[in-house]
Amino acid sequence: MPIDEPVSTATEFFVAKQVLDAHWSRALDEPWRVGGCLECHGGKDCPQLDWALGLMAEVASVMLQK
Repeated sequence: MPIDEPVSTATEFFVAKQVLDAHWSRALDEPWRVGGCLECHGGKDCPQLDWALGLMAEVASVMLQK
């Protein structure tokens, strides 16, 4: 895929799953908490985790429409 092509939703979804997996595997006692990647700041917020959860919610809302 050339760099100048827009990123597809499927590619974003795949990357979001990798972000969630990183947080899940590094936070077994409290899944999906901050502290699972290098972008986590001070144990209170993580822009990557927020983005991944937002994208998952967006995809789920589209998939579960009536």
